[in-house]
Amino acid sequence: MDTPDYSKHSAEQLRQILGRIDAARYPERVAEIEARLAALAAAPATLEASKAQPTANAILGRRILAFIVDTILLGVIGAVAGALLHAQFAALGPWGRLVGFVVALLYFGLLQSNLRGGQSVGMHLLGVRVVTRTGEPLGMLAAFIRAGIFCLAYFLNGAVIDSGQAWMDTAVFMLVASLTFAIYYLLLFNRRTGQSLHDLAVGAYVVSAGPGKILPASTQIWRGHGAVIAAAVLCVCVGTTMFLKHTQLGGTLAGMLSVQQTIGRMPGVDRVGVSLQTIKSKDKETHRLIVSAVVDAATPEPQMLAPRIALAALEHDAEAGKQDQLIVVLLSGYDIGIASSMQVTNYAYTPEEWRAQQEKR
Repeated sequence: MDTPDYSKHSAEQLRQILGRIDAARYPERVAEIEARLAALAAAPATLEASKAQPTANAILGRRILAFIVDTILLGVIGAVAGALLHAQFAALGPWGRLVGFVVALLYFGLLQSNLRGGQSVGMHLLGVRVVTRTGEPLGMLAAFIRAGIFCLAYFLNGAVIDSGQAWMDTAVFMLVASLTFAIYYLLLFNRRTGQSLHDLAVGAYVVSAGPGKILPASTQIWRGHGAVIAAAVLCVCVGTTMFLKHTQLGGTLAGMLSVQQTIGRMPGVDRVGVSLQTIKSKDKETHRLIVSAVVDAATPEPQMLAPRIALAALEHDAEAGKQDQLIVVLLSGYDIGIASSMQVTNYAYTPEEWRAQQEKR
Protein backbone atom coordinates (compact mmCIF):
# COMPACT_ATOMS: atom_id res chain seq x y z
CA MET A 1 0.00 0.00 0.00
CA ASP A 2 1.43 3.36 -1.05
CA THR A 3 2.24 5.92 1.61
CA PRO A 4 0.00 9.02 1.24
CA ASP A 5 1.60 12.30 0.14
CA TYR A 6 0.85 14.80 2.89
CA SER A 7 2.92 17.65 1.39
CA LYS A 8 -0.03 19.04 -0.55
CA HIS A 9 -2.45 19.11 2.39
CA SER A 10 -3.23 22.22 4.40
CA ALA A 11 -2.77 22.33 8.17
CA GLU A 12 -6.53 21.95 8.73
CA GLN A 13 -6.70 18.89 6.46
CA LEU A 14 -3.74 17.31 8.26
CA ARG A 15 -5.41 17.80 11.64
CA GLN A 16 -8.55 16.09 10.36
CA ILE A 17 -6.52 13.15 9.05
CA LEU A 18 -4.61 12.93 12.32
CA GLY A 19 -7.90 12.69 14.23
CA ARG A 20 -9.09 9.72 12.15
CA ILE A 21 -5.88 7.75 11.71
CA ASP A 22 -5.04 4.64 13.75
CA ALA A 23 -1.87 5.71 15.59
CA ALA A 24 -1.06 2.18 16.74
CA ARG A 25 -1.31 0.74 13.23
CA TYR A 26 0.34 3.64 11.35
CA PRO A 27 2.81 5.27 13.77
CA GLU A 28 5.08 6.36 10.89
CA ARG A 29 2.23 8.25 9.23
CA VAL A 30 1.30 9.96 12.50
CA ALA A 31 4.94 11.01 12.89
CA GLU A 32 5.01 12.31 9.33
CA ILE A 33 1.80 14.32 9.79
CA GLU A 34 3.00 15.79 13.08
CA ALA A 35 6.31 16.74 11.49
CA ARG A 36 4.44 18.34 8.60
CA LEU A 37 2.22 20.31 10.99
CA ALA A 38 5.28 21.50 12.91
CA ALA A 39 6.94 22.62 9.67
CA LEU A 40 3.85 24.54 8.59
CA ALA A 41 3.61 26.22 11.98
CA ALA A 42 7.26 27.28 11.84
CA ALA A 43 7.13 28.41 8.20
CA PRO A 44 7.11 32.21 7.63
CA ALA A 45 3.69 33.68 7.09
CA THR A 46 5.01 35.08 3.85
CA LEU A 47 4.89 31.64 2.24
CA GLU A 48 1.14 31.99 1.95
CA ALA A 49 1.30 35.72 1.31
CA SER A 50 3.79 35.36 -1.52
CA LYS A 51 1.39 33.12 -3.41
CA ALA A 52 -1.10 35.98 -3.48
CA GLN A 53 1.53 38.60 -4.30
CA PRO A 54 0.21 40.80 -7.15
CA THR A 55 2.16 40.90 -10.40
CA ALA A 56 4.58 43.72 -11.16
CA ASN A 57 1.94 45.24 -13.43
CA ALA A 58 -0.62 45.36 -10.62
CA ILE A 59 1.88 47.07 -8.31
CA LEU A 60 3.07 49.59 -10.95
CA GLY A 61 0.02 51.84 -10.63
CA ARG A 62 0.36 52.01 -6.85
CA ARG A 63 4.09 52.61 -7.17
CA ILE A 64 3.54 55.58 -9.52
CA LEU A 65 0.83 57.04 -7.27
CA ALA A 66 3.14 56.64 -4.27
CA PHE A 67 5.85 58.59 -6.09
CA ILE A 68 3.36 61.34 -6.93
CA VAL A 69 2.41 61.60 -3.24
CA ASP A 70 6.10 61.75 -2.26
CA THR A 71 6.76 64.41 -4.93
CA ILE A 72 3.90 66.56 -3.61
CA LEU A 73 5.20 66.21 -0.06
CA LEU A 74 8.73 67.16 -1.12
CA GLY A 75 7.27 70.10 -3.05
CA VAL A 76 5.53 71.34 0.10
CA ILE A 77 8.78 71.01 2.06
CA GLY A 78 10.61 72.90 -0.69
CA ALA A 79 7.99 75.66 -0.85
CA VAL A 80 8.12 76.21 2.92
CA ALA A 81 11.94 76.28 2.86
CA GLY A 82 11.83 78.66 -0.12
CA ALA A 83 9.51 81.05 1.69
CA LEU A 84 11.96 81.18 4.62
CA LEU A 85 15.22 81.16 2.62
CA HIS A 86 14.24 82.79 -0.68
CA ALA A 87 17.26 85.09 -0.88
CA GLN A 88 19.71 82.35 0.08
CA PHE A 89 18.32 79.93 -2.49
CA ALA A 90 18.28 82.63 -5.19
CA ALA A 91 21.93 83.40 -4.47
CA LEU A 92 22.82 79.77 -5.21
CA GLY A 93 21.75 80.15 -8.84
CA PRO A 94 21.98 76.88 -10.78
CA TRP A 95 23.50 75.18 -7.73
CA GLY A 96 20.13 75.50 -6.00
CA ARG A 97 19.08 72.16 -7.48
CA LEU A 98 21.74 70.56 -5.30
CA VAL A 99 19.61 71.51 -2.27
CA GLY A 100 16.64 69.59 -3.67
CA PHE A 101 18.89 66.66 -4.54
CA VAL A 102 20.16 66.38 -0.96
CA VAL A 103 16.67 66.70 0.53
CA ALA A 104 15.22 64.06 -1.80
CA LEU A 105 18.21 61.76 -1.26
CA LEU A 106 17.77 61.91 2.52
CA TYR A 107 14.00 61.48 2.24
CA PHE A 108 14.05 58.38 0.03
CA GLY A 109 17.31 56.97 1.38
CA LEU A 110 16.19 57.03 5.01
CA LEU A 111 12.50 56.16 4.66
CA GLN A 112 12.94 53.37 2.10
CA SER A 113 15.62 51.64 4.17
CA ASN A 114 15.24 49.25 7.09
CA LEU A 115 15.07 52.31 9.33
CA ARG A 116 11.41 52.83 8.30
CA GLY A 117 10.50 49.40 6.99
CA GLY A 118 11.23 50.23 3.32
CA GLN A 119 8.33 52.67 2.97
CA SER A 120 8.27 56.36 2.15
CA VAL A 121 5.11 58.27 3.08
CA GLY A 122 3.62 57.67 -0.37
CA MET A 123 4.43 53.96 -0.25
CA HIS A 124 2.87 53.65 3.20
CA LEU A 125 -0.35 55.26 1.99
CA LEU A 126 -0.48 53.12 -1.19
CA GLY A 127 0.46 49.84 0.48
CA VAL A 128 3.80 49.03 -1.18
CA ARG A 129 7.34 48.73 0.14
CA VAL A 130 10.94 48.24 -1.04
CA VAL A 131 12.54 44.91 -0.12
CA THR A 132 15.39 42.60 -1.02
CA ARG A 133 14.98 39.26 -2.76
CA THR A 134 14.41 37.60 0.61
CA GLY A 135 11.70 40.06 1.62
CA GLU A 136 13.85 42.08 4.04
CA PRO A 137 13.96 45.92 3.90
CA LEU A 138 17.08 47.39 2.29
CA GLY A 139 20.07 48.30 4.39
CA MET A 140 20.94 51.99 4.72
CA LEU A 141 23.78 51.94 2.17
CA ALA A 142 21.76 50.07 -0.46
CA ALA A 143 18.78 52.40 0.06
CA PHE A 144 20.96 55.47 -0.43
CA ILE A 145 22.60 54.05 -3.56
CA ARG A 146 19.16 53.23 -5.00
CA ALA A 147 17.83 56.70 -4.17
CA GLY A 148 21.00 58.36 -5.46
CA ILE A 149 20.75 56.81 -8.92
CA PHE A 150 17.14 57.91 -9.33
CA CYS A 151 17.70 61.39 -7.87
CA LEU A 152 20.77 61.95 -10.05
CA ALA A 153 18.74 61.38 -13.22
CA TYR A 154 15.76 63.35 -11.89
CA PHE A 155 17.64 66.48 -10.79
CA LEU A 156 20.15 66.63 -13.64
CA ASN A 157 17.32 66.29 -16.16
CA GLY A 158 16.54 69.86 -17.21
CA ALA A 159 19.51 71.34 -15.38
CA VAL A 160 21.71 73.65 -17.46
CA ILE A 161 25.26 72.29 -17.55
CA ASP A 162 27.88 74.70 -18.88
CA SER A 163 31.35 73.66 -17.80
CA GLY A 164 33.04 75.51 -20.63
CA GLN A 165 34.21 72.18 -22.09
CA ALA A 166 31.99 70.94 -24.91
CA TRP A 167 33.04 67.31 -24.48
CA MET A 168 32.20 67.36 -20.77
CA ASP A 169 28.79 68.99 -21.32
CA THR A 170 28.05 66.44 -24.03
CA ALA A 171 29.10 63.53 -21.81
CA VAL A 172 26.84 64.75 -18.98
CA PHE A 173 23.92 65.16 -21.37
CA MET A 174 24.33 61.64 -22.75
CA LEU A 175 24.67 60.19 -19.24
CA VAL A 176 21.49 61.90 -18.03
CA ALA A 177 19.53 60.98 -21.16
CA SER A 178 20.64 57.34 -20.94
CA LEU A 179 19.90 57.06 -17.21
CA THR A 180 16.48 58.67 -17.61
CA PHE A 181 15.49 56.40 -20.49
CA ALA A 182 16.69 53.24 -18.72
CA ILE A 183 14.85 54.10 -15.48
CA TYR A 184 11.48 54.84 -17.07
CA TYR A 185 11.72 52.14 -19.75
CA LEU A 186 12.32 49.39 -17.19
CA LEU A 187 9.69 50.79 -14.85
CA LEU A 188 7.05 50.57 -17.60
CA PHE A 189 8.11 47.48 -19.54
CA ASN A 190 9.92 45.16 -17.12
CA ARG A 191 6.74 43.22 -16.40
CA ARG A 192 8.34 40.17 -14.84
CA THR A 193 10.06 41.68 -11.82
CA GLY A 194 8.90 45.31 -11.92
CA GLN A 195 12.48 46.44 -11.25
CA SER A 196 13.81 49.66 -12.68
CA LEU A 197 17.49 50.53 -13.11
CA HIS A 198 17.95 51.81 -9.56
CA ASP A 199 16.23 48.68 -8.22
CA LEU A 200 18.49 46.35 -10.20
CA ALA A 201 21.59 48.19 -9.00
CA VAL A 202 21.02 47.01 -5.41
CA GLY A 203 18.79 43.96 -5.92
CA ALA A 204 15.64 45.70 -4.70
CA TYR A 205 11.99 44.90 -5.45
CA VAL A 206 8.80 46.86 -4.85
CA VAL A 207 6.11 44.57 -3.41
CA SER A 208 2.77 44.86 -1.67
CA ALA A 209 3.05 45.72 2.00
CA GLY A 210 1.70 43.21 4.48
CA PRO A 211 2.41 41.43 7.77
CA GLY A 212 5.73 39.62 7.85
CA LYS A 213 7.94 39.20 4.82
CA ILE A 214 6.44 39.57 1.34
CA LEU A 215 8.56 37.94 -1.34
CA PRO A 216 8.73 39.29 -4.93
CA ALA A 217 6.48 37.43 -7.35
CA SER A 218 9.35 36.90 -9.80
CA THR A 219 13.11 37.42 -9.72
CA GLN A 220 13.96 36.66 -13.35
CA ILE A 221 14.23 39.64 -15.69
CA TRP A 222 13.99 39.29 -19.48
CA ARG A 223 17.49 39.76 -20.90
CA GLY A 224 16.16 41.48 -24.01
CA HIS A 225 15.66 44.64 -21.97
CA GLY A 226 19.42 45.11 -21.90
CA ALA A 227 19.56 45.06 -25.70
CA VAL A 228 16.77 47.62 -25.97
CA ILE A 229 18.50 49.98 -23.53
CA ALA A 230 21.87 49.54 -25.27
CA ALA A 231 20.26 50.39 -28.62
CA ALA A 232 18.61 53.49 -27.15
CA VAL A 233 21.90 54.67 -25.61
CA LEU A 234 23.61 54.18 -28.96
CA CYS A 235 20.92 56.29 -30.65
CA VAL A 236 21.43 59.04 -28.07
CA CYS A 237 25.19 59.04 -28.68
CA VAL A 238 24.86 59.05 -32.48
CA GLY A 239 22.12 61.69 -32.42
CA THR A 240 24.12 63.98 -30.14
CA THR A 241 27.24 63.58 -32.28
CA MET A 242 25.31 64.44 -35.44
CA PHE A 243 23.77 67.48 -33.74
CA LEU A 244 27.20 68.77 -32.68
CA LYS A 245 28.57 68.15 -36.14
CA HIS A 246 25.70 70.12 -37.65
CA THR A 247 26.24 73.05 -35.31
CA GLN A 248 29.90 73.14 -36.24
CA LEU A 249 28.98 73.38 -39.91
CA GLY A 250 27.15 76.67 -39.38
CA GLY A 251 23.57 77.76 -39.96
CA THR A 252 20.79 78.68 -37.57
CA LEU A 253 21.76 76.16 -34.89
CA ALA A 254 25.35 77.38 -34.85
CA GLY A 255 24.19 80.98 -34.47
CA MET A 256 21.85 80.13 -31.62
CA LEU A 257 24.61 78.18 -29.86
CA SER A 258 26.98 81.13 -30.23
CA VAL A 259 24.36 83.47 -28.75
CA GLN A 260 23.79 81.12 -25.83
CA GLN A 261 27.49 80.82 -25.05
CA THR A 262 28.11 84.59 -25.33
CA ILE A 263 25.18 85.61 -23.12
CA GLY A 264 25.95 82.84 -20.64
CA ARG A 265 29.33 84.49 -19.98
CA MET A 266 27.79 87.88 -19.17
CA PRO A 267 28.14 89.03 -15.54
CA GLY A 268 24.88 88.56 -13.68
CA VAL A 269 23.56 85.77 -15.96
CA ASP A 270 23.37 82.35 -14.34
CA ARG A 271 22.06 80.39 -17.32
CA VAL A 272 20.44 81.07 -20.66
CA GLY A 273 18.28 79.37 -23.27
CA VAL A 274 17.70 80.37 -26.90
CA SER A 275 14.84 79.22 -29.12
CA LEU A 276 13.06 80.08 -32.35
CA GLN A 277 9.28 80.35 -32.51
CA THR A 278 6.92 80.68 -35.45
CA ILE A 279 3.34 81.84 -34.90
CA LYS A 280 0.98 81.21 -37.78
CA SER A 281 -2.26 83.11 -38.34
CA LYS A 282 -4.62 83.43 -41.30
CA ASP A 283 -2.83 86.45 -42.67
CA LYS A 284 0.86 85.94 -41.89
CA GLU A 285 3.59 84.17 -40.00
CA THR A 286 5.44 85.84 -37.15
CA HIS A 287 8.98 84.67 -36.49
CA ARG A 288 10.50 85.20 -33.06
CA LEU A 289 13.87 84.64 -31.45
CA ILE A 290 13.40 84.15 -27.71
CA VAL A 291 16.31 84.50 -25.29
CA SER A 292 15.53 83.42 -21.73
CA ALA A 293 18.09 84.32 -19.06
CA VAL A 294 18.07 83.55 -15.36
CA VAL A 295 19.49 86.62 -13.63
CA ASP A 296 21.68 86.48 -10.55
CA ALA A 297 19.79 87.80 -7.53
CA ALA A 298 22.77 90.03 -6.61
CA THR A 299 22.77 91.83 -9.98
CA PRO A 300 21.85 95.53 -9.56
CA GLU A 301 19.18 96.76 -12.00
CA PRO A 302 18.79 93.42 -13.80
CA GLN A 303 16.48 95.06 -16.36
CA MET A 304 19.56 96.80 -17.79
CA LEU A 305 20.69 93.38 -18.98
CA ALA A 306 17.83 93.12 -21.48
CA PRO A 307 19.24 95.48 -24.16
CA ARG A 308 22.74 94.04 -23.72
CA ILE A 309 21.38 90.55 -24.23
CA ALA A 310 19.37 91.60 -27.29
CA LEU A 311 22.35 93.33 -28.92
CA ALA A 312 24.57 90.32 -28.21
CA ALA A 313 22.03 88.12 -29.99
CA LEU A 314 21.93 90.46 -32.99
CA GLU A 315 25.73 90.57 -33.13
CA HIS A 316 26.42 86.85 -32.87
CA ASP A 317 23.56 85.44 -34.92
CA ALA A 318 22.87 86.78 -38.40
CA GLU A 319 19.44 85.16 -38.34
CA ALA A 320 18.41 87.17 -35.28
CA GLY A 321 18.16 90.38 -37.33
CA LYS A 322 15.79 88.68 -39.77
CA GLN A 323 13.18 87.82 -37.15
CA ASP A 324 9.99 89.81 -36.71
CA GLN A 325 10.54 89.98 -32.97
CA LEU A 326 13.43 89.52 -30.60
CA ILE A 327 12.11 88.69 -27.12
CA VAL A 328 14.28 88.80 -24.02
CA VAL A 329 12.85 87.00 -20.98
CA LEU A 330 14.49 87.73 -17.64
CA LEU A 331 13.85 85.36 -14.75
CA SER A 332 14.90 85.93 -11.17
CA GLY A 333 14.29 83.74 -8.16
CA TYR A 334 15.28 80.24 -7.19
CA ASP A 335 14.99 76.66 -8.42
CA ILE A 336 15.91 73.94 -5.94
CA GLY A 337 14.49 71.08 -7.98
CA ILE A 338 11.70 70.19 -5.55
CA ALA A 339 10.30 73.74 -5.65
CA SER A 340 10.91 76.96 -7.56
CA SER A 341 9.81 80.58 -7.52
CA MET A 342 10.62 82.72 -10.51
CA GLN A 343 9.65 86.31 -11.35
CA VAL A 344 9.37 86.66 -15.12
CA THR A 345 9.76 89.91 -17.10
CA ASN A 346 9.38 90.02 -20.90
CA TYR A 347 10.91 92.58 -23.26
CA ALA A 348 9.64 92.25 -26.84
CA TYR A 349 10.80 94.51 -29.68
CA THR A 350 11.74 94.22 -33.33
CA PRO A 351 15.48 94.04 -34.11
CA GLU A 352 15.29 97.62 -35.43
CA GLU A 353 13.70 98.86 -32.22
CA TRP A 354 16.42 97.21 -30.12
CA ARG A 355 19.11 98.92 -32.23
CA ALA A 356 17.32 102.25 -32.02
CA GLN A 357 17.24 102.03 -28.22
CA GLN A 358 20.97 101.47 -28.18
CA GLU A 359 21.62 104.48 -30.40
CA LYS A 360 19.67 106.71 -27.99
CA ARG A 361 21.85 105.74 -25.04
